[in-house]
Amino acid sequence: MELFCFASRNLRNIELGVRHQMWAVATLSNLSSRAARARKAEKYLHPGAVGLLYCNPRHAFTVPFIVRSEADQTKIVTDIWPEPWCLPFKIEPLGGPSRMVSADDAKKRWPVVRDRLGPRGGVSAAMNITGTTVFVPVVITPEDWEIICSDLADRGVLTTACT
Repeated sequence: MELFCFASRNLRNIELGVRHQMWAVATLSNLSSRAARARKAEKYLHPGAVGLLYCNPRHAFTVPFIVRSEADQTKIVTDIWPEPWCLPFKIEPLGGPSRMVSADDAKKRWPVVRDRLGPRGGVSAAMNITGTTVFVPVVITPEDWEIICSDLADRGVLTTACT
């Protein structure tokens, strides 16, 4: 399985993304960086993949989701978040932002985080949350996904979307 992790600068942006069942990334002024990010989104992100949001100020993972569309390569979203975001894609949230697992707890509880930490530094680098690795998936096992969902997904979705 491929897991995509996306960071948010605040909890409000996560709440808005969940409400609208959409996620996107910050627009970049550097054209080459913007093009590289778009190529990664086109190459790797596909419907059926799984994802996870990360709240930077709380240093915590939240909202597991299923990707439900390709990233739109041309659209800039200006009517959901306070700032314009690009490369939007539809998501099916499996939980809400009220459930969180701190980065420290994820290191202890989730084998994928523990296994990837090594020389990569912190959780952001290990889980491809940083700007240069946005839209680059982390390979996980179905067991990893089940553990993540057991911690973060709403109870009603556990039997269908997380196994």
